Amino acid sequence: MSTTKSSFDDLRSEFDRLDEDKDGFITLQEFRAFHSKTTKDDSAIVKAFAAIDSDKDGLVTFEEFQRAYKD
Repeated sequence: MSTTKSSFDDLRSEFDRLDEDKDGFITLQEFRAFHSKTTKDDSAIVKAFAAIDSDKDGLVTFEEFQRAYKD
């Protein structure tokens, strides 16, 4: 159980780090700002965001973020 709790806490921390304005969602702009530090391939960043944004509303919720890392 502690592994699951630890994994959840790690994901929550990662999500919170990407959610710059702390509104409970990650936007493409926030996702891009974070990932552009490690890659200059903007199309890869946009594709990754689209894959996580399962309801295609332009916002990634924690639930979508968590689901993406479970798969």
